[in-house]
Amino acid sequence: MVTSLNAEGIEVVTFTEIEPNPRAHTIDKAIELFNQNECDLVVALGGGSVIDGSKYIAATSYSGGSCWDYVVLGDRTPREYTGAFPIISIPTVAASGSECNAGGVLTNWETKEKSFSRSEYRIPKVAILDPELHASLPDFITAESCVDIFSHLIEHYLSSDADSPFADRMTEGMILNLIDNFDKVIADPNDLDVRGQLALCSIFGWSGFQALGRLGSIPMHSIEMPLSAHYDMRHARGMAVVIPPYLEFFSDVRPDRWAQLARRCFGVVEENDLKAAKLLSVKVKEWLQRTGMAITLSDDGIGDDKFEEMAEDVIRMFAIPGTETIAGVKPINKQEIIEVFKLAK
Repeated sequence: MVTSLNAEGIEVVTFTEIEPNPRAHTIDKAIELFNQNECDLVVALGGGSVIDGSKYIAATSYSGGSCWDYVVLGDRTPREYTGAFPIISIPTVAASGSECNAGGVLTNWETKEKSFSRSEYRIPKVAILDPELHASLPDFITAESCVDIFSHLIEHYLSSDADSPFADRMTEGMILNLIDNFDKVIADPNDLDVRGQLALCSIFGWSGFQALGRLGSIPMHSIEMPLSAHYDMRHARGMAVVIPPYLEFFSDVRPDRWAQLARRCFGVVEENDLKAAKLLSVKVKEWLQRTGMAITLSDDGIGDDKFEEMAEDVIRMFAIPGTETIAGVKPINKQEIIEVFKLAK
């Protein structure tokens, strides 16, 4: 790409140091480089971490300060962006959907904190999707990425009280498409039609389209964040760890929603809502096992020594103002987060 741009007389400055769970100090280094060279825009070629990092580069270079000034962090009022340099996103994986949305995560490795921010200024001006780029991925990254897409599709579906049959059906359709094509991409990683279908699930799965008529919360993502912050676990792998125990632990809070998803997407025929709701985590685990993505904390050598600390981090950083709980299918407290971690062992 650099060669092609140079051939057209376009001066390019490259930065290739963005890591998974992009670090604030790395992004600040890139911001300094961007400003020193008086760059005009950012081309984000890579996975979700690269695109998230590029959003912070483009917006913070424009607005000033450090990238960490802008993230959600407890009672602190985040700095607000005043604009952003244009972003062109070229995702090399179908996963986060960052190529078409306003969100972005960031990790402070020194304080062991991972958080996020959103800004319409950071929505990429152009997204270029080429399934051939995705076909070069290692199989384990492809598998993890499908779980990432799934996590986005179910967050708002399960965490909102709003009634939106349209959003339900859009989400369910994407989940079924994801399940079908997850199997196909495992069988043939070079099938570009399948890669294209997964790319569409990625884009629309976290675009707001799947949540029209309702606003949800992101409790599963909040619970995963300290796993990345403390253990540098890849986000999608962390979601594979968190999703089944979360579904199991909270199945009796909104059994109607759990049961609907179980019936419509996972073949459950049980008529009793509470019983059907409890089967959702079972069916999701079976699916993850079939695709090689049934992961526990012990698989990564993670014990229970930081469960309380990580739960405290979640509450401290993301609590509903004036409470000791985070938003979710219900207000979720510290002990309940610890119980999810225990079930993830």
